[in-house]
Amino acid sequence: MKEDYHIDLEKFPLNRFKKELSESELIPSRKILKEKINERFEILENNGIGNLQDLKVSLKTPKKTREFAGKSGLPEDYLLILRREVNSYTPNPVNLEKFPGVEKETVNKLKSVGIKNTAHLFKKVKTPEDRIKLAAELEIPEEEILELAKLTDLSRIKWVGPVSARIFLDSGIDTVEKVSEADAGSFYKKLVELNQKKVYQS
Repeated sequence: MKEDYHIDLEKFPLNRFKKELSESELIPSRKILKEKINERFEILENNGIGNLQDLKVSLKTPKKTREFAGKSGLPEDYLLILRREVNSYTPNPVNLEKFPGVEKETVNKLKSVGIKNTAHLFKKVKTPEDRIKLAAELEIPEEEILELAKLTDLSRIKWVGPVSARIFLDSGIDTVEKVSEADAGSFYKKLVELNQKKVYQS
């Protein structure tokens, strides 16, 4: 597993972000992000934005977004949507009980030592040795800790919630690396077939 729960936004340059937006199939409410993209990103650069961390800080609150709109001349409605897009790169941690199929007793044991969500768990299960130690300390089967570790890893992917993470795991595409390497067409087909066979509830 990666060292950090979220990607390092300081190492995500603005040009890379622009490229991803340009090449993405955006949902209708976010298509505004492709409008005048070269012109608007040049304005962002001219206002000191070099990476996603700079952008996140500048648009941290609705008030700061309004202020940045006034300073830069960029439309406020555009910046508010841009703010949501930037925030999607660092999704909120998932409470462990939200994952379908996880034993309640396991969740309760983890809660008893302050491990309530995926960010908490991530710090404790980075290596096989970490997982063995945690399983032994809390008397939880090692396979359950490994399952939760994989669900935690998958839930760090943009737009992947607890139910989607479970479907990914059950499909055999059980790590972020495997998702990134999977053929999109066959992976989607496998997920649809699996979802038709099972009823997933959080």
